Amino acid sequence: MEIKYPDYTNSLVNLASSILKNFGAVYRHPTLPAFDRLLSDNYKNVVVLLFDGMGVDALSYHLTADSFLRKHLVTEISSVFPSTTTAATITIESGITPAEHGWIGWTLYFKELDKLVNIFPNTVKFTQEPAADYHVAGKLLPYNSIINIINETGNAKAYSVSPFGTNKISTIDELFNEVISLCRQEGRKYIYSYWDEPDATMHMAGCYDESVGLLIKDINDRVEKLCRELEDTLVIVTSDHGLIDTKYRILTDYPELLNMIKRPPSIENRAACFYVKEEYQSRFADEFYKAMGDDFLLMSKEDIKKSNIFGYGNIRPKFEDFIGDFIAIATAEYGIVYSIYQKQDPANHAGLTTKEMLVPFIAIEK
Repeated sequence: MEIKYPDYTNSLVNLASSILKNFGAVYRHPTLPAFDRLLSDNYKNVVVLLFDGMGVDALSYHLTADSFLRKHLVTEISSVFPSTTTAATITIESGITPAEHGWIGWTLYFKELDKLVNIFPNTVKFTQEPAADYHVAGKLLPYNSIINIINETGNAKAYSVSPFGTNKISTIDELFNEVISLCRQEGRKYIYSYWDEPDATMHMAGCYDESVGLLIKDINDRVEKLCRELEDTLVIVTSDHGLIDTKYRILTDYPELLNMIKRPPSIENRAACFYVKEEYQSRFADEFYKAMGDDFLLMSKEDIKKSNIFGYGNIRPKFEDFIGDFIAIATAEYGIVYSIYQKQDPANHAGLTTKEMLVPFIAIEK
């Protein structure tokens, strides 16, 4: 299966850098040249529509070549690693890499609490009880959002339209209506919007189910209709990652391996982080490959730090806490779950396959 490492010169972090540059804000990483050229026309409104899970593979499979979105595909860009919503959306919302912001996966081990925390909902893995009486990641991994940064420049107004943004919405109809309303207001603006489909449906139904196709075709039609309503606006459509149909290896089926680890894996099913007992550090890699075969790339903490797979920049001090001793990165169709009782979605992401890593950069100039 074809794999792709993140390209931090042609990725979501570079897209975010172009936005910051366009509005006269400080940016930490190279910009995206294709985006810079479009932004040079100084549109009144710059709109980024991010549809969760709508990678290049999904677009190519479910939409015809003459569909609105595919006709306006400028290029393919890279997600970040892991190719997952937590890491990727925080990157596009902050302009920094996963290694810098630290929100590197759905579940992280916080030694301060001695808990595996699902960082978006702020719950404990397995029990789903509140992780603390405060938002753990929000407190321990703070970052400044692009929305705040742009607003602080005074050069434009910036908004985020999503179920948890500055302009909160709860339906896709509300999302598109709010974008139109903001675009019609006076002054320069940056508008970032996020919607959780087709990812939510793909997790439940698989990548190539008819229900996914209907959703993507609906998104295509809605974006086309939106663009007919706008003037002096640059609309960018992209995604945080793609998905791949996934099977699972169940860790409790491998007692030798299970005995070597201190706690269940964290980060993601397709980027599984292992904290290994001291006495098994030298044997873990051999035992892992004996059990799991070559469907994963196993990287040690030192390998990870040398590779910069999580990105470059001012590395978050807690980053080393989160990457454990080894990370098993999916390069084929398998993920790893701790036990048979853990959810095993028909499709998943966070690995290094092209299906997960390549996302579209679509541009419509109005």
